[in-house]
Amino acid sequence: MGAGAPLSEVEVRWLPPLTKSGGDEVLRLDIAGREVAMTLRIGQLNRQLVEGLQDRALDFLEIAALVYCADAAVSRGGPADQKMGEKWHRRFVATMPVRDLDFWQRESVIQALEETLMFLSGDRFEFSFSTKDEPDAERSRFFKFGRSSSWKPHRVLMFSGGLDSFAGALEEIVEQKHRVALVSHASSTKIAPVQKRLISALSKRYGPETCRHIPMTAQLKDRSTAERTHRTRSFLFAVLGSITATAFGLDRVSFHENGVVSLNLPPVGSVIGMRATRTTHPKALNLFTGFLRLVFENDMRVDNPYFARTKAEVVERISQLGMADQIVETRSCADVHNQTNQYFHCGRCSQCIDRRFAMLSIGPERFDPKDAYRVDLMLDARPNGIDREMALSYVRNAVLLENATPDALIRNFPVVLDAVNHLDNPQDTAVSMIADLLNRHGKAVTSVMRQTLESKSPGEFPEQSLPRLYGEMQSGLTFPAVPAASVEKNEKEQPPLTIEIDKNSRLVLIGEHIELQKNATVDLLIVLAEEWLRAAGKGLEPLEYPCLKSGDLVEKLGVETDEVVRRRILTARSTIAKRFESAGLSVDKPQELIENLSWNGYRLAPERVVVRVRHRS
Repeated sequence: MGAGAPLSEVEVRWLPPLTKSGGDEVLRLDIAGREVAMTLRIGQLNRQLVEGLQDRALDFLEIAALVYCADAAVSRGGPADQKMGEKWHRRFVATMPVRDLDFWQRESVIQALEETLMFLSGDRFEFSFSTKDEPDAERSRFFKFGRSSSWKPHRVLMFSGGLDSFAGALEEIVEQKHRVALVSHASSTKIAPVQKRLISALSKRYGPETCRHIPMTAQLKDRSTAERTHRTRSFLFAVLGSITATAFGLDRVSFHENGVVSLNLPPVGSVIGMRATRTTHPKALNLFTGFLRLVFENDMRVDNPYFARTKAEVVERISQLGMADQIVETRSCADVHNQTNQYFHCGRCSQCIDRRFAMLSIGPERFDPKDAYRVDLMLDARPNGIDREMALSYVRNAVLLENATPDALIRNFPVVLDAVNHLDNPQDTAVSMIADLLNRHGKAVTSVMRQTLESKSPGEFPEQSLPRLYGEMQSGLTFPAVPAASVEKNEKEQPPLTIEIDKNSRLVLIGEHIELQKNATVDLLIVLAEEWLRAAGKGLEPLEYPCLKSGDLVEKLGVETDEVVRRRILTARSTIAKRFESAGLSVDKPQELIENLSWNGYRLAPERVVVRVRHRS
């Protein structure tokens, strides 16, 4: 987590059942002194399969439930906390009884568990286990038994009702001739019918024996949910999927999610993407796999067969396999609770934007009517600043990715290395494969934008609409797009610049050759550098570093207007570039040191600089 003040501690305690038999229908926990109850059920597995599960699997299920409860019951600060402050990263100290104490007390097991949860959630979980001495709960506490059957799947797939999971199920059934168990979580009453309709369509088309639905519910009771990012939900899903696979005698669980989403590259100049989950990130899947193998002592693995595909290619695959008519039944929107019979998708969230671009790129638009979106991708204004930045960041990334070389990709998105190191390929091969994936994605998005603007100029679209914003971006009015393909060949040889500040002396040193003292540029750089240091002290990832809005800079610099701030920024960039040119150094990097991120403000580029405080002898 880096340096800085320690995270505040949230105590989580497992509470004993209320009944003497231990067979309560709900799980009960004490979270920060407040009782929280949760229901957790897996449906349609027959009793014989469930009875064969080892006690350790039940422990595992309860640990996953505890993690999910703690995550959901403790707020990260709410949507107003745009700068991802202290509350974003939390520290949970959990105590709970288990059946297999010897196993869960192993240092290797605890370490693997905590490392997995840290990567998924950004939170620190610390566990202390004891012997479970209350009566063991009946297995019916967790399982709603289906009819006895000899049916057995070839694959266990996680099924959300979205495009990717539907395409994955379809491909397994049609091309691989596999029977599939589809494990799904109905996160809302609006999603459960969607999942059922899609599974029913598959059964009708290819026969009732081809797929079975394994629904599960995980829900906090009495409106205890305070945090809806649910970054640990994928951990619970992986546990549920692995238990289902184990019950069927299988050792593989598959998530189907396109590689662009799996990588979850943060939008340039925005922290919005950092809030998204890391469900199918290659590192997450490897952590899942390693930990599940410890628990089940077999070759269990969690994989993502769609890592090498874009969303557009997923849509194309559904069409190729003859079920494009079911696209309209799938759901992608993150804003599930506001879905209506008319508007299936909000059109504002990243998932909706991703879906709509894929549809427009491939062409089956008749199966995804624009009227199903509350906000049209191209024609409607986006008055909310976050919505504008979400859409523009998506396109901005596509522009960067369209022609990105492997080296440029690593330079602009160093987080890609987190994925590269967890793929079953040599590093160079993995980077090239990811670059090719992102090139295809970028081309698909930018081609849609170009086609849209062929019909009329950006100025003819509504203000604050995506084509209008894109046109301004191209003109450099909103954001100077960085052409990733034009990066110098020796870019990787350029290390971050060191900026050393001395506030008392009003002195700034940039690199080894540039010294600035007692002027307006120095004052600006010191203010921005202090914000950089605060972000570093909180242990934020570079792309999480917040910006200072013009109003903040007006106050901190003691100037009168936003226009004065804007002029100071331009002067600072020009001054730095000239000083570098005079020293015989490249002027490209200095021009990029001070970022101006649309609707967010200004910051020192966290991937371009390292800030230090000068200590005078």
